Amino acid sequence: MNCDVLDVLTETSQDKNQNFIDVYEGRIPKRIPMSVGVDGAAAIEYAGLNLILDQYSAEKMIEAIDFTNGLFDTDTLVGFSNRLPSFYKMLGAKNYQMGADGYMQHPNVYGMEPEDYDDLIKDPVKVCWEKVLPRFYDELAKPYPYNVIAITKMQSSMQSIMSKVGPAMAKLSAKYNKTTQNFMAGRTRAPFDLLADTFRSFTGVSSDIRRYPEKVLAAVEALYPLCLKLGMPKAKPSRTVLVGIALHMPTYMREKDFQKFWWPTYKRQVEEYVNAGYNVSMFCEENWMRYLDYLYELPAGCELQFEYGDPKVIKEKLGKKHIIQGLFPMSILRTGTVEDTIRTAKEYIDILAPGGNYIFGMDKSILRAKDAKIENLQALIRTVKEYGRY
Repeated sequence: MNCDVLDVLTETSQDKNQNFIDVYEGRIPKRIPMSVGVDGAAAIEYAGLNLILDQYSAEKMIEAIDFTNGLFDTDTLVGFSNRLPSFYKMLGAKNYQMGADGYMQHPNVYGMEPEDYDDLIKDPVKVCWEKVLPRFYDELAKPYPYNVIAITKMQSSMQSIMSKVGPAMAKLSAKYNKTTQNFMAGRTRAPFDLLADTFRSFTGVSSDIRRYPEKVLAAVEALYPLCLKLGMPKAKPSRTVLVGIALHMPTYMREKDFQKFWWPTYKRQVEEYVNAGYNVSMFCEENWMRYLDYLYELPAGCELQFEYGDPKVIKEKLGKKHIIQGLFPMSILRTGTVEDTIRTAKEYIDILAPGGNYIFGMDKSILRAKDAKIENLQALIRTVKEYGRY
């Protein structure tokens, strides 16, 4: 790959926007765009603030985002998390709770019992309001008007925080020459994953596909319209307008169960977004090597972010049809040296960048400051910017 340090130093927000646009529209960009995730908790810790207390303050969150983006010259603005404890605490949440160190955790809870399948199949929205949400949130289990009051208070708190954080993030994007175009216009779930994550839990749905296979299939179909609508963007159709979907369950399933319960509705979902003129960015959690042939069947140009897998095989099988992202091992940033980081980054770029259809990314986001040494992440960013030029 080419290296022009002067070009790197003079990159504008529009230059960074254009690199992403080129990839999403099927062109080779001037430089490999980079998608590096840094969670809000990590930003607070990098800034030396108090994770337990400062997640409740819009001003402190803005301070942390400002500090972290000054520290790391990423392409996109980093350091914000929408899992804010104030929202969950006001609702008495069981599905997201703050740990002893201040980090928001997601316990393995479930929203409905097996005997609720028939009701879910008949009216999934009603089941959400009457059974799932009251089980997840103590305040919503209270009778009217107390449940409505709780929602109103939470919405007011959210508006108060985001009315400060939102404009500040826009200003910081300009201040640090980050991308200013919002490519991710919607987020949703695969129908089977929604059933597993929200309604029945990982262990529950794994048992259900043996005990009630037909009900599981019917439930997935019932949830399909909700998942589709949840992710459908309102923006003007474009290949640069993406729907984000994190894919959870497939790597824990037998392939025949994946084929029967998971894949059909998900493939249809992706096809509907693409037929509507949008693109899809999916995070393939864990190791998807046994499912690469299925991913190839999806409409051309999807963004596939991988956590684990063989980059050479992934590039060979999917790189001409789809956009590859992810795979760089974050563990290098935690335990390696600057030299290790630079060498490994170049190895991944050499494999995945030729011919385009590539966005540099890691196997996972940086959730805590301990996940990545500052000097290593800075070296990684610098290497991608200098070595990753076409």
